[in-house]
Amino acid sequence: MRKNQLDASRGLKRIYFVVAGLWIAFITLMAGADFSFCVIHGDKISITGEKNIDSWECIDFNTMTLIFQWMIMSGLVYPVYYFLRWIGAGFKK
Repeated sequence: MRKNQLDASRGLKRIYFVVAGLWIAFITLMAGADFSFCVIHGDKISITGEKNIDSWECIDFNTMTLIFQWMIMSGLVYPVYYFLRWIGAGFKK
């Protein structure tokens, strides 16, 4: 390969890793927000006199379920990577 040719597969791989990292960071922030809202600050009474634990986000809240959902959503980056790699391999000569 000549130096002036663009290596698209390396560029797309780097873009995918950045997007995957942002996805995992977003899922982690969402899980942390749910945990903070329902567990850490669940006993706080709001201005209206209601507890946060009674809000619809915290009904049937379970920390193990939250961790399991985080693992599944974060783990999706691996099969998506191999699926996209498989598609990209079909375009190579």
